[in-house]
Amino acid sequence: CYYWSSTIGRIARYTAISIIVVGVAALVTFIASTHPYGPISMYVVFVPIWLVFIRFVFYNWKSAREYVPSLSGPLFFMSMATFISWFVWSWMDQRNEFTPIVKISDAQALQCEPDFENYPSCRKNETDMNSFDVCFTIDEDLTFMSFEEDCPKSACMKVYDKSCAGSTFILWAGPFLVSLGLLFLSFFATFLKSGESTVEKEAIKFAEVWGFLLFAMWISASLAGAGAGLSTTLGALTLSSFVASTLFLASSYSQMERIEQVRTLWKKLLENYGTYLNVAKGLVVVTCTPVAVLYLAVSFLVRGIRTMRFPCSRKTQQETSSSMRNIFISNYVTAEANKLIKEFLSWDLATVFTYAVYWGAGFITLSVIASKFTTLFLSWLISYTMDMNLIPVTGILIGVGLIMFLLPPVPGAPIYLTLGIVVLPVGRATLGVVGSIAYAMGVSLVLKLFATFLQQKMIGGLLKNNVSVRQLVGINTPLIRTMKLLLAEKGLGSAKVAILTGGPDWPTSVLCGIMDLPLLPVLVGTLPVFVLIIPTVLAGSFTYMAGEQREDGSPEFPWAGTASTICAALAAIVLFGCILSAAFYTEQAMSTRKDELEEIEIDEAVRAADEKQEEIRNAYKVVTKWEKVPVWAQMFLILSLSSMITSCYMIQLFQDDAFTEYQLTYTIDDHLGGNWKNLVKPVGWIGLLLFVCSLFFLFIFNCWAKYKAQLYLKKEAKNAEEDDEEKEEENLETQVEISFETKQSIEVQASDGLWDRVSPTNCCAGTVDDL
Repeated sequence: CYYWSSTIGRIARYTAISIIVVGVAALVTFIASTHPYGPISMYVVFVPIWLVFIRFVFYNWKSAREYVPSLSGPLFFMSMATFISWFVWSWMDQRNEFTPIVKISDAQALQCEPDFENYPSCRKNETDMNSFDVCFTIDEDLTFMSFEEDCPKSACMKVYDKSCAGSTFILWAGPFLVSLGLLFLSFFATFLKSGESTVEKEAIKFAEVWGFLLFAMWISASLAGAGAGLSTTLGALTLSSFVASTLFLASSYSQMERIEQVRTLWKKLLENYGTYLNVAKGLVVVTCTPVAVLYLAVSFLVRGIRTMRFPCSRKTQQETSSSMRNIFISNYVTAEANKLIKEFLSWDLATVFTYAVYWGAGFITLSVIASKFTTLFLSWLISYTMDMNLIPVTGILIGVGLIMFLLPPVPGAPIYLTLGIVVLPVGRATLGVVGSIAYAMGVSLVLKLFATFLQQKMIGGLLKNNVSVRQLVGINTPLIRTMKLLLAEKGLGSAKVAILTGGPDWPTSVLCGIMDLPLLPVLVGTLPVFVLIIPTVLAGSFTYMAGEQREDGSPEFPWAGTASTICAALAAIVLFGCILSAAFYTEQAMSTRKDELEEIEIDEAVRAADEKQEEIRNAYKVVTKWEKVPVWAQMFLILSLSSMITSCYMIQLFQDDAFTEYQLTYTIDDHLGGNWKNLVKPVGWIGLLLFVCSLFFLFIFNCWAKYKAQLYLKKEAKNAEEDDEEKEEENLETQVEISFETKQSIEVQASDGLWDRVSPTNCCAGTVDDL
């Protein structure tokens, strides 16, 4: 901003910023038909801007550090008022519920195009290819649909799903999503309330917010199978809430305070979390590389403008000073860009790039493999078991569920959701609706307990003497040691139950087996997970019931769509509460029971394995220093990173062009033309190909690096052995010299003694015999 210190410069700057803000708002509004979550996300971002503006106008006497925390109460009140109002409104009238008829009516009101390509028989006049009229009508009360004679009812109920399913859902659930955004801002304002909090504590609080953001993203991926645009909307809402909270945080400090706090925070972060800094840098690289390229392009443009010597773009003292001239790497960008480039080049680039590829691989795994293809597999399972009896279907679901439970990347929510969808149509004829739902809940609980048994006894119990298993659990890490302390307590206290229900699934159960804990108390402590199973199974069952129709085409359960959305939200809240309670008791034990934690014995075998891995990691760092890496290896790593970044951005920004919309209630025959490969469109195949190529390039680089690391360790071992031999030779020579000197000393001493005996006095006084 110091480049525009004049009055004209400030006016131009504020005008440019206003134009950008208004332009972005207009763009979000114009594309709302294809990205309906945009206006809601924009609202969440503009709320803190508006509240900060209110402070400058009406509460200028109050500091931002006092003003922002005081907003937690009003924001919470508005969040609850919005949610309650929406909840009451949705139940007051059947027309306010998210029924299939209401969804189609809203789609028509939004002027969504019907999907006549997949449903040609739903066109009213099949000879007129330019007509968008459908072969059914809806009454004014939104309770009944009239179909023409040749109009297929079940197919035409989905004619708007491709173009407008997400838009209609967000139109109906908009107030609920707004309440979630306000609730998040309320929590963030509460984090800033403590007047005695230090920068480090506030950083931890902000990290908790970031953890909640990542958790919300994971929840949205878990519930993606429920369809209705919920996953994408929650992801956009999460990111906008993060931006809004950042604005709140920035407004709580003055410019000088922000600079000082950032410096202090950075110093503390380096002291406490310096070992994880490369991991964070990798995340920055994989997410911000396009932004960095754009920044360099703008910097190049700005540098060019400054060289033209315009009055408002004069060369500043920072650029002309000798200290700034010393950091110049390129004369084509500004001094600030040169500083960033120099800082970037000082990083451990090989390690950072590797972590960046890992971050991208994790994103693709969660957003595509664990979401899209898991949903595809579960939908196939639903259609395959539709005509079977309840008992074989239960056996199939338990078998598949166990396999999925034992895979750490797959969350449990889709498994419970699938049971709610599959069991109901199969068991409805014999058990009824209520009985089928209760049966699905019971099977889900048995499945969870059986998976816990397998993880504890078959993995942890049988393989507890295996160092690799104990090392994989992280038996010596502070988190697992704290969990070990809490799990070893007698009885079933609140902390122990919180760990069993909200702790990381695989490590917790395997740790119980390694500790030889009794199985029965562990299973009893896991029973509260039923609180999570209930809303998740209900969400799946209601999702199926929402698509059921009577013979006249009217929905059999018009309230099921609304109930499904509410249950899905409750499931997310319950799961977050379980994880939060486990984190609370673990952190409490770390801070209050340090002496007991120190008394827990360290697993020496695991420590030795960790030290060996640490040696390999250190050797890896030495051989992968960027200036020592050959050019061809650098190119492979850069190609890996470039491919991964391109793949992530292609899949994230062009999801509609990369993948066919597919929900858990769809079938491969009806929605993918009988071929599961149709799930992925050409853009998606390109993105997945780049993903595979990235992993292949990284594999080649890692093979070279590991080979060099082994050579380095062998060389170091050989050098150490040679040094030991030299030391032994030196010690031997020293000992010989010492022995020789000692011998000479002894001889000298002996000669001196003899001379004393034959002194002149004795010689003269004695006789020849005495001599």
